[in-house]
Amino acid sequence: MAKKTWKKPTVIVIDIGPCKYCKKNMVNTESFVAFADKTKAHYECMKKDDELREKTQAIIEDKIDKLLAEDKTYE
Repeated sequence: MAKKTWKKPTVIVIDIGPCKYCKKNMVNTESFVAFADKTKAHYECMKKDDELREKTQAIIEDKIDKLLAEDKTYE
C-alpha cells in the first residue's frame, strides 16, 4: 500500500452562508441554528430577536388591555 503524502485535516470548516439577522457569513464551527425555510442564523442573533419580539408583544398586550379597560362598550 502506498504511503499518503498528505494528512487529512481533523476539522473541516465549511462556509454555511449569511446569518438571517446580521447578514454576516457563518462557518460551521460557530454556534448557529437552521430554520424550516432552510435559512440559518447565529444562535445569539436569534436569541436577541426572540427577546425583542417578547418585549414588543408584552407592550402591545398591555396597550390593548388598557384600551379595553377604558372602553366600556363591550360590557
